Amino acid sequence: MQILMGLIGMVALLAIAVLLSNNRKAINLRTVLGAWIIQVGIGVLILYVPAGRAALLAMSNGVASVIAYGNEGISFIFGGLVSDKMFEVFGGGGFVFALRVLPVIVFFSSLIAVLYYLGIMQLVIRILGGALRAVLKTSRTESLSATANIFVGQTEAPLVVRPYIATMTRSELFAVMCGGLASVAGSVLAGYAQMGVPLEYLIAASFMAAPGGLLFAKIIVPETEKTGR
Repeated sequence: MQILMGLIGMVALLAIAVLLSNNRKAINLRTVLGAWIIQVGIGVLILYVPAGRAALLAMSNGVASVIAYGNEGISFIFGGLVSDKMFEVFGGGGFVFALRVLPVIVFFSSLIAVLYYLGIMQLVIRILGGALRAVLKTSRTESLSATANIFVGQTEAPLVVRPYIATMTRSELFAVMCGGLASVAGSVLAGYAQMGVPLEYLIAASFMAAPGGLLFAKIIVPETEKTGR
């Protein structure tokens, strides 16, 4: 029953996107079907394939370890204010969002900035963005921006393609904005994990959001202009 409800929801969302499209005849079926297949493939890989689940679990454990390092720093700074004794005294009120979640977001943002400085993030984004471009036949700029949204927020992701923003087509600009709204930054993801959301599903959703954002962007505002990127 849950699978049926999911399929109905998927079809309904696609139908709404088609109704909102500004040029239904220009919709590129290869891009739309390719993005949908990638999303379904990621879901099947992590939910039903043992190797995929193991890879996701390893990734989740890695992120959890990084968050644990951040928590050690938070405990060092705030001491008893973030200890278990707060729950003994205040019950459910012992969880202080400003002390337990916001510092982790700041820590993750700083870590991502360091990875950008070292050039590691750019390499990862180029590899994943190139793969998206090859499969979906989207432009390099919108593919890179969609991939960047897996790791950073909608404010930072467009900076990856900043030199090209002035000459982007309307469809490319919409894809950049749609991709940003379809995902959350890695730092915010860590914040959700601190609030108890299963980390493996957060990571899976982050990867699925990249093709998902492109899918809906290319239905609602399909490409009708020439782009050399």
